[in-house]
Amino acid sequence: MGSKVRLAGKVALGLGLGVLGAWCWALAPGLSVVAGRRKPVGLSLHPYAHRGLHDAGSGMETTNPNPGQSAYLHRIHDCLKVASGRPLGRHASAPTHPRRVVAPENSLAAFEAACRAGYGIELDVHLSRDGQVVVIHDGDLRRVAGVNRAVADLTYDQLRRIPLCPSPAQVLGSGEEMPSSADHDGGTETEGEDGDLNNPEVQHVPLLSEVLALVDGRVPLVVEIKMDRGLDRELMRRTDALLSKYQGPYVIESFNVLALAWYRIHHPGVTRGQLVAPYHGRVDTCSSALRWMAGSLLFNWLGRPDFVACEWHSGHSLPMRLYRFLGGKPIAWTVRSECAQEAASPDFDGIIFESYLPRAEPAIQA
Repeated sequence: MGSKVRLAGKVALGLGLGVLGAWCWALAPGLSVVAGRRKPVGLSLHPYAHRGLHDAGSGMETTNPNPGQSAYLHRIHDCLKVASGRPLGRHASAPTHPRRVVAPENSLAAFEAACRAGYGIELDVHLSRDGQVVVIHDGDLRRVAGVNRAVADLTYDQLRRIPLCPSPAQVLGSGEEMPSSADHDGGTETEGEDGDLNNPEVQHVPLLSEVLALVDGRVPLVVEIKMDRGLDRELMRRTDALLSKYQGPYVIESFNVLALAWYRIHHPGVTRGQLVAPYHGRVDTCSSALRWMAGSLLFNWLGRPDFVACEWHSGHSLPMRLYRFLGGKPIAWTVRSECAQEAASPDFDGIIFESYLPRAEPAIQA
């Protein structure tokens, strides 16, 4: 009887060690990183500005910004005054309500401000109808421009005629008019004041090639490949073709593990990052099970990410701590205050931030 108990104990121990080993294998970064033969290239551990150093869009308050956000807005406007050699409008030096937006998220102005301030840049890419790689977070223009059109349904020529602007609430609060979708239906009508293509103060969805030419290696880039409907090979090929010719430091990231697997096969030397949003709901369907597995890094074996960009509240989770122990780099998104940065700092090696100025010195001084 005693021998059977000991045998059962050994079997249980062996199974436990096997499960632990399989788990470590599943979520570990590439073996070259673990062995120290290849450190993540192009990944800065200094702060990255989320969608550029922007004054409208994600994370920005409509009115009455707090002191931290006011300092952030002042820095953006000061950087852009240096860049242009002149003020950007009568509200540029006083970013309080009502204020004029000069650097919407994922715009050339927001990227120039980040470069001038010396922060890295996180940005997002989609494909336009004519196959151009454009920089925008959402798959449509409703939130960033008030136009109910999908990016994939518009050519780049049509996209660049639609001015980026705050949300409808922000526009109404500032007394500016929101362009209707009828004004931007892709026809050949003459552009109005908001659509003046020669006005440098009017920001629109830029091409990735324009952004790369603007940044020109001044700060490091994190390029998020947006794929919500499975692997988009055309987006992968076109994005990689542009990045392969770029001489500055960059890394890629995506929520879609197939994008990382594509890079692992075709360009293993490019540093790749897995975006995760931990799933805390009920695991009772196939979809919820997949979301839980993705949030637990159990698909890392497909892409072998060099870094994991995780929602900042969740860096202390067991999968993230084990991934870091095995040699991976955890990056926090999206940090929006000094308090959040302080809370996240023990669990992460770097941050992606917005709407405040991080404590750490930027990567490159302006």
